[in-house]
Amino acid sequence: MSNIDGELGAFSLRTNRQIYSASQVVCALPIQATRQLAPNCVGPDLDRYIERDETALGGGLVLCLGVPESEVQPDHRGHRHHQLLQSYEQPLGNGNNMFISVSAPDDFLSAPQGSRSVMISTHCALQEWDRLNPADYLRAKQLATDKLLGFARRVYPNLGACARVIELGTPRTYEKFAGRPLGAIGGARLSMKNSNQNAVPYDLCKPGLWLAGDTTWPGLGTVASILGARHVSEGALVLSRKISARHNRQLSERAPRPQNDAPNMTAPRSCKPFRL
Repeated sequence: MSNIDGELGAFSLRTNRQIYSASQVVCALPIQATRQLAPNCVGPDLDRYIERDETALGGGLVLCLGVPESEVQPDHRGHRHHQLLQSYEQPLGNGNNMFISVSAPDDFLSAPQGSRSVMISTHCALQEWDRLNPADYLRAKQLATDKLLGFARRVYPNLGACARVIELGTPRTYEKFAGRPLGAIGGARLSMKNSNQNAVPYDLCKPGLWLAGDTTWPGLGTVASILGARHVSEGALVLSRKISARHNRQLSERAPRPQNDAPNMTAPRSCKPFRL
């Protein structure tokens, strides 16, 4: 997607391959990306929200591993998802709080037989990864990898010892491959200033261009994004019915009125009967 333009009932969506037409558009991208794609449709109101939440954005680190099945032992009674907190006194993020998810033993789409895929994720600040030169970036990735693995070994002591795959995703990864501006994920950190009635509205742009996703109300998380999408879909359906009703009314007004072409056999009252 490279550009969104138009208006209600006549939007155009330009991609690298072709241009699509749509009566309405639901944009689930971050609002920063929406502003870049649809500058003629968003208006100055969206800029105000983007500037307000600029310092509330955050990033994430995700460590992806492919390991022998023996490295995810013990099996913890079948529990494959873990949430860890290292210290109550330390700030959250960078491994102090983190999630560990392990693929199921029979999930051969995630890992071949005898192996498991493991994903470790945590939050981080965007500034820590911004403007690093190549050498410093690689060094920071290695330090973060070792740190996350060390914490995860509280649950799986041998994790990563003979890893067949080990890759760390950073904010730069999210920016390059997922198109997230600045690599930010999860929307803005919520506060009294940007949540509930102060959150980004769905219908802030031109009529017919709807905002959805983790940068709009009710905020970050899968459940919250689904709830927001439900509200947007209901609003789009109501607007669609209004468009259809207006279109049908316009067609009815343009339709020619029926004409009676049969000759009038009744003599006007002013005419007198003809007599021979």
